Amino acid sequence: MSGKFHSVMTPETTIISCACGACYERQERILPIKDIGLFECVDCGARMEIWSGRTVPVFKRIKSEVAQQRSA
Repeated sequence: MSGKFHSVMTPETTIISCACGACYERQERILPIKDIGLFECVDCGARMEIWSGRTVPVFKRIKSEVAQQRSA
């Protein structure tokens, strides 16, 4: 059997945080085509990451200092 193949693995999740206190889960996904993009903090607008390629980050907010202050 010849050809290329890759194993499917559970994506590694890392936690990143912004200077404003917001925290995000970050995973990487592989796309069939190149993508160019950026991710900005939802709370303060700070640029967190820029990418260009088939491997792209996916972010999920898990903690927000701004949201906690509003609910207090």
